Amino acid sequence: MSILDLPVDILVLIFPHLDASSFLNLTSTCKALHDPNFVNDSTYWSNNVRDTFRVPNQPQAQHDGKRWQKLYKRLRTQSRLYTWGNNEKACLGHSLNHNGPRSAGMRAAGRHRNHISWPGEMQGTDSLGVISDVQCGGWSTSLLTARGAVYAVGVLDGEQYNQRRPPYMQQAILQPTALRYPPGYAQAAERHDPSTAIKQFSAGRSHVLGLSDSGRIWSWQNVEHAALQVRFIHHDTKEDGSLSGRGSVHKVIAGWDKSAALIEGIGIVLWDPLKRGHDETEIEDAALVLESAVVPNTDYWQRRSNQSSRSSEVGSSLSESVGEVRSVVLLEHIVLFNTHLGKVYVSEIFWTDSEQRLGNPFELAVSNNDNEPEPAEVFVNDVQGSFRSFAVFLQDGTVLTSDQDRIMVLLQGRRTETPLFSRIPALQHKNVISVAFGDYHFHALHAPGYITSYGREPQACGALGLGGHGDPEGRLRGIRYQGMGGDGRLVPHAYSEGRRIWFEEEKRDWIKFLTAGGVNPAEAAERMRMALGSPDIHCQGEVSEWVEQQGRDWEDKFGLRSAEDDGLNAFFALSVTAAGWHSGALVLVNEELARKVQAVCEVRDPTLPERPEEEESSQRDSVAEDTTRTPPTYLATATSALSDWSRWFLGLPPYNTATSSTQPPSPSNMTPQQFRAHIRQRNDERNARTEQIHVPRNYGDSPREGYKYVWANDHFPRLVLSSGIEMPGEVGFDEWRWTRPGFDLEAGV
Repeated sequence: MSILDLPVDILVLIFPHLDASSFLNLTSTCKALHDPNFVNDSTYWSNNVRDTFRVPNQPQAQHDGKRWQKLYKRLRTQSRLYTWGNNEKACLGHSLNHNGPRSAGMRAAGRHRNHISWPGEMQGTDSLGVISDVQCGGWSTSLLTARGAVYAVGVLDGEQYNQRRPPYMQQAILQPTALRYPPGYAQAAERHDPSTAIKQFSAGRSHVLGLSDSGRIWSWQNVEHAALQVRFIHHDTKEDGSLSGRGSVHKVIAGWDKSAALIEGIGIVLWDPLKRGHDETEIEDAALVLESAVVPNTDYWQRRSNQSSRSSEVGSSLSESVGEVRSVVLLEHIVLFNTHLGKVYVSEIFWTDSEQRLGNPFELAVSNNDNEPEPAEVFVNDVQGSFRSFAVFLQDGTVLTSDQDRIMVLLQGRRTETPLFSRIPALQHKNVISVAFGDYHFHALHAPGYITSYGREPQACGALGLGGHGDPEGRLRGIRYQGMGGDGRLVPHAYSEGRRIWFEEEKRDWIKFLTAGGVNPAEAAERMRMALGSPDIHCQGEVSEWVEQQGRDWEDKFGLRSAEDDGLNAFFALSVTAAGWHSGALVLVNEELARKVQAVCEVRDPTLPERPEEEESSQRDSVAEDTTRTPPTYLATATSALSDWSRWFLGLPPYNTATSSTQPPSPSNMTPQQFRAHIRQRNDERNARTEQIHVPRNYGDSPREGYKYVWANDHFPRLVLSSGIEMPGEVGFDEWRWTRPGFDLEAGV
């Protein structure tokens, strides 16, 4: 008998016992085994990625074996962590920068910038190895490595008093710092031990929960304090590393002010987060949870064969009708969960000094079409959310969003005209894998590896990640800034197709070039006022959508796709997270492709005389030195300084930033290390509020001396709006890269 004589079911059982190399060798032995159904087996590759790199499961993409295989190949060397938004208490892990233009007499003391509007790479992660997961807390950002160690920046609990020293608050952690364990335990950052290596973690508003390989639950509430092991007085949990059996912990969930765990045979258990007192020693390694509550009828487990432990036959039938719990969302006052039967339930939290309980699960009526007189039967794949907002994922690709207030109205039996769910057009049937919610903003991760943003960013904090901080760049992406605090809210047009987050440096230069007026600012002045300065949102909405289309599929736009590529973009988002006023994303960066994209965007400046590369290289420094020595005219300097100071007082960054006198080599000739250093330097120069004043120039048209971007001769877009109005100007009308979408300005906002 040959291996091909074995039933397919037997082969599938063999695959999990093979490593990636052996699996690929086996499937390459003959044509029959090289079938895509075998090579791209979703169960094998998803389990392999999760077991090897501790990447959390993504139910919406668990059957896409080809995607999981690509992730396995790229995760080992390409995972990068990006953060953006409000940088209060250094929760983004970014480097120190200056805050604005300064005169010669001002003290040059750097400090953390409060707002970061473009994604920036977290500093200090290069030595941590493969990053598997990232989650934002109220004042922190935490990450999990493939070794099972959890690191954090910022402050876990921004309201927790620390009586050891003034000002009696937890100190901000500037660099990723490993969360510790009590003395005598193996530190996960140093060596592997099943009791401390974390396989899944969850960041709440003010605490972090971790589930170890052995099944032990750990809780942190201060980066400077060792963890506490969670033990229950009313429930027994298994810590033998098994994945099944009564008492096995399958998931931990850190919420707004509660902790939760999904325990097989018991259900969803809630308790108050554990806290170390200032007078407690770290020798105390565990805390006993005296007060906990279980969501009723969540103890059913399909794999459990012993039914004798059921409290009653009535309880058994109720639990079976609810189904086996798959995903759990812990909001401020309610618990949401979906089950293997395709249903979604809600349970209200009742928690006072005299009572700790959870209401009976209430099934939410879900439909994939609000216009149907009778809701058709649908299957719920997943439920995700945090704080007060959540999303329900249907099997057919529909994504429904809602919030806690609407649920409470339903639970209390009050009548309302507001529908339970919203249907944002940009999320429907668009391969959405996950949705991450902050206080007022949220992001959607799509299977092709891009992230879209929605909602608003208080005080122009940059939480949407679309650039701006009140600048024209943000307005051109579709953000409208209002009120004294400059709150930014997306135009309704942005909910039709979404606004994607850009990680490419050259895209930021491109949009800066457009907001400077393009090649002819005078000719574009009236169009810019119409698109960026008018109280009417329609022109801004349509121009921002045109910009959005031009910025998509950057590699395809410049013809850089080839048969050898794996189909993933240079920046492929693996996960996204949000909390409070900030966000983060785990991104796989193909630096070779990123260098190619940046290089193809640069061309020799045609206004300069041609000269050999050797002569150009030797003359570059001397030209830069001469330029530095030549002082600008008094009038130009005064005009430039006045412009910068005016923008600074308005809360806008200066137009004029320092440029390096020594130019780097072309991106296509850089090593990966040089390229990353080059990108970081450009980030620092762009984000920093430098004190040097330079003669104004057309920003975004040139990456470096002697070169121009390919868009250096483009003009500010001129469109025929959907209303028939023609934008003014002397240039021709611009065409849409794809068809102009039909804007539904009422849907999903």
